[in-house]
Amino acid sequence: MIYVDVNVIYYYLTAHPGFGEKAKRYFEELDDLCTLHALTKLRNIPEILEEIGITILPLTQEVLNFAMGFEKLRFEDAIHYATMKLNGIDTILSNDSDFDKVDVKRIF
Repeated sequence: MIYVDVNVIYYYLTAHPGFGEKAKRYFEELDDLCTLHALTKLRNIPEILEEIGITILPLTQEVLNFAMGFEKLRFEDAIHYATMKLNGIDTILSNDSDFDKVDVKRIF
C-alpha cells in the first residue's frame, strides 16, 4: 500500500502546470493507494478519490495521539506519518521533503 499526500492529489485535481502530469502518471501506474480523508471544500472528494483509485483511511484518536507525541514533523505531517505507521504503510507519494527526515520511503 502507498500513502498519497494531499499535495499530489491537489496537483492532479488542479492540473498543476509543474506537477499535474507527473501526479496523473503515478495514479495511472500505481495500485493500492490510500490517504487520510482530505478536508476540502469539495463535497464530492470521496467520489473523486475513489475514481482515481485512492482508499480513504479514517482519522482516529489513536492517530492523533501518535501525531501529538511525534516531534520530527509539523503536526499536519505527523498526522499523515501516524496514519501510515498505524496502518503498516512504509511508502508515501509526496512532494514534501520533510518526509525524508523519517523512516518512510518517499516517491514523487
